[in-house]
Amino acid sequence: MIDLHTHTTHSDGTDDVITLLKNAEQIKLEALSITDHVTCKAYEELKSVNIQNYYTGKLIRGCELYTAIDGQTIELLGYNINTDLFNKTLPNIYMSEAEDNKYQTEKLLDICKKLGIYMDYSSIQVNYDTEFGGDVILREIIKYSQNKKILDNEKAWNDSNVFYRECMTNSTSKFFIDKSSFYPKIDEVIDLIRSAGGLVFIPHIFIYGDNSMKFFDTLTNNYKIDGIECYYTVFTNEQNKFLLDYCYENNLLISGGSDYHGKNKPGASLGVGGGALNIPSSILHNWT
Repeated sequence: MIDLHTHTTHSDGTDDVITLLKNAEQIKLEALSITDHVTCKAYEELKSVNIQNYYTGKLIRGCELYTAIDGQTIELLGYNINTDLFNKTLPNIYMSEAEDNKYQTEKLLDICKKLGIYMDYSSIQVNYDTEFGGDVILREIIKYSQNKKILDNEKAWNDSNVFYRECMTNSTSKFFIDKSSFYPKIDEVIDLIRSAGGLVFIPHIFIYGDNSMKFFDTLTNNYKIDGIECYYTVFTNEQNKFLLDYCYENNLLISGGSDYHGKNKPGASLGVGGGALNIPSSILHNWT
């Protein structure tokens, strides 16, 4: 069993790096990748420790990067990257995670006011380094049942991850926040990963709802992609099979991960996702 999509406190996870390594060792993960958003600081931290003291499996260097299609935020994963180069380059390309969080929070509050969402706006306090503003605001929104007339997406009402994907980053939603101008274009992200000696992967393609296949076709038809994340916490068996078949037919590499964030995403446990995820280590045999 392996897990190639995880996050630490260096982005929006709740496990520090050492805790994540210890947890990976405890569940006997054969391979692990830390894929924090737009930073590789976890790998910088690990330079000062003996990794084998905490984790004896294979550690694959990775990073998750933001870009956009049609104004909607999507992500790409880079693996086997030169993390020193990323740590030097990324701060010049992306705003920090805290700055990004602050921008989204302020925009979302403005949107809520314009839509007539009822809540105590003065009570909204966000620690941009440790909590996501969208989660804080959603918790306030759902305190008042009258807001269901405006936030009429039942799944988003009950799940902050759905609220983020289907509302905040969905261009057809009235809660949409357009951040595309802040992110590098797809070809620029791909070039960045390749310049660091890395492999370009499409992660969690089916989390983009109705736009998933459109985005999949755009990425696979117009860009040179090395692989696809075929195993993912919320994928159905049919989605998993579709992606695996596509990779086999098109000679693409295969990846998989839980998208573990610790307490920030309780439905995705390390290694097993929602409980049934079991990513075979054999998918790494074709990686170089």
